[in-house]
Amino acid sequence: MNIIRDTIKTFHPAYFAMVMATGITSIASNLLGFTGIAYLLFYINIIAYAILLPILILRVIIFWDCLYKDLSNPKLSIAFFTAVAGTNVLGSQFVSIVDQPEIAKIFWYFGIFLWTIVSLFTFSILFIKCNERLETVMHGGWLIATVGTQSVAVLGAILAPEFGSYGSFVMFTSFVWWMIGAFLYVILITLLFYRLVFFKIAPEALAPPYWVNMGAIAITTLAGSILCINIPKIGGVFHDFLTLTKGFTLFFWSFCTWWIPLLIILGIWKYVYHRTQFKYGPLYWGMVFPLGMYTACTIKLSQAIQIPFLINISKCFIYIAFVAWSFIFVSMIASMIISIIKSITEKRVATASFMVNVDDERILIKKG
Repeated sequence: MNIIRDTIKTFHPAYFAMVMATGITSIASNLLGFTGIAYLLFYINIIAYAILLPILILRVIIFWDCLYKDLSNPKLSIAFFTAVAGTNVLGSQFVSIVDQPEIAKIFWYFGIFLWTIVSLFTFSILFIKCNERLETVMHGGWLIATVGTQSVAVLGAILAPEFGSYGSFVMFTSFVWWMIGAFLYVILITLLFYRLVFFKIAPEALAPPYWVNMGAIAITTLAGSILCINIPKIGGVFHDFLTLTKGFTLFFWSFCTWWIPLLIILGIWKYVYHRTQFKYGPLYWGMVFPLGMYTACTIKLSQAIQIPFLINISKCFIYIAFVAWSFIFVSMIASMIISIIKSITEKRVATASFMVNVDDERILIKKG
């Protein structure tokens, strides 16, 4: 019982990054014809979300003080956007994998609710309470704010044709979220560049969320591509946006691609040159998500701007996403097993120690 209570109390909001990573890898698999893998990851994601969401809700109810402490921590608060992104990515799976748009709409509504709560709370607290220096708090994980915002745009753009006469309104809101997400990326990546260039970073500080530098702009590319694809289905004034949207979407994809070799170099610098030891943590799912997202966004971009050869990149990249997802998933399971064994062992040692003390007291009483 104590294990469950401690799990709820110390629950890291970044665990929803597992739902993000699993969901987008599933969607990319389905787009490339790996149907079996897509369905397997879809069902794993349902189970993961069904476990993580109640834990988060219970933490809000039982340990609000701990949750508020995390929200007030500028290093951690933005991680709550993973719950927004995870919700919308799972909703996207219900459309693309099993063709259930009505269920996906429920996830979209809930994703909008979460986005509103998280964005208002996190940024308000940061604006009011944060008095720390940029170099001490800024990291790549801040770009999860862009990912969460763009996830609302992605699912909204996918579902727009399903809303009938309200499709134009849904498409309009999706454009709004897409532009908000793009604005957040431009602002945050500028600050992050300043942080990376002008302040020295220790290898251990170069955490996996820095891959979100690429993942955030990859989901921005995905949102723009889906908007381009669905504009002809909605029609109306949105035709005027088509050329602009295609241009900016290609711009985002180009910058996204530029990040990949740079992040690989930084990874080699950390794990090979400085020999930093790998130790599993939920933040590593933030490294898997961009790989799956880049695969999916490149496929959709090739369809949006009608350049078929781009899909060949995704056909190669999907295997990297599979390897990364499998490695982190196995590491997570192993970490959980080790943690459980350690907890049981400590409990047995404590019990044995208690029994020894009791026996010693009995002996002393008899001698007395």
